[in-house]
Amino acid sequence: MKLMEFVGLCGEVPVPLVRKLPGYYDYNRRLVTRLVQEGYLKERRMKGYRRRIVRSLSLTEAGLGQLQRVSPGQAQRVRAHVLAPENGHGNWKKTLRLHRGAACLLAAIKLKAVWQPGRQKDAALEKQLTYYSAYELAREYGWDNKGARLSGVLVSRYAYSPLYYLGDSNMRWSDEAERMFLDHVESSPLGCGRTLGSSLLLGESWDLLESLITHAVNPRSRLIHFTKYSSFRYFTMDDMGLHLLKLYLDDTYLLAFQQYLLQNGVCEPSMLPGYLSSLESLSEYYDSGKGNREAHYLDRGTFFACQIDILKKFCKIGPGLRVIPDHWLLKFDANGGGEHGE
Repeated sequence: MKLMEFVGLCGEVPVPLVRKLPGYYDYNRRLVTRLVQEGYLKERRMKGYRRRIVRSLSLTEAGLGQLQRVSPGQAQRVRAHVLAPENGHGNWKKTLRLHRGAACLLAAIKLKAVWQPGRQKDAALEKQLTYYSAYELAREYGWDNKGARLSGVLVSRYAYSPLYYLGDSNMRWSDEAERMFLDHVESSPLGCGRTLGSSLLLGESWDLLESLITHAVNPRSRLIHFTKYSSFRYFTMDDMGLHLLKLYLDDTYLLAFQQYLLQNGVCEPSMLPGYLSSLESLSEYYDSGKGNREAHYLDRGTFFACQIDILKKFCKIGPGLRVIPDHWLLKFDANGGGEHGE
């Protein structure tokens, strides 16, 4: 039922995202096959970018009826379309927007953010990390979000951060559309007493970082690029990337992790650890390889092993850079993080 509820709330979910859902991938894959065969889920195939075939799942009326019999409350939330429209109805651009929203919702769930609309979220707003989909906000406040690529907003006690999903490619970018939506957020109850954090970009692999930097430093790019008002950070959708995102969002968790590293003789704490660097700061070391500009050596800061290989593709790495094996962060989280990390 949780899988059907997730698909229903998202409108449509890309089949590859199933492997990232909680539980065992093989079980989830077999479950999807059975639900499609029984008519509870519908699988649609469309041509996406570079003529790749994209497989997308949506909830059928039979599936919604089954959800109604088992959990009327969940079915009511799905029918109300509180987080996303019904589905893309075969339209590639609408389906792609739903896919981006599904990935961001899953990331919020894995971050243990409060995401289900209702009293629990309202009560948690001042105490816990909460997540609002762009569709949910546009529907509640009457905003137009069609021009923006923002999928959702993560709200903590003192800040709010726009959340985007890039998939395996960059996205076309309109500073005006994104700024307009965030201006709405700033003037809403979510922005009251909070500051705007970095725009959080989610992707499938660290390899996308090189492409992001290449386009972002180009002022003529129609894709994501830097301005004097921008602040971007990139994270992957795997366990390592989401743990890093949690470090960025939770100062207490970051402090506990740095103390954990210090106690184990790995490295000393840092006010601005390299592994949480903004894309703007990394772009200062960008080396185009064409000799058009002087490339500086990235010779300071601390990064994880998963980040180093891609940094080497667009930066000159100096000997002063410190590399932390990924298992230190994964082990810290597995041991209970700030509560049991010591």
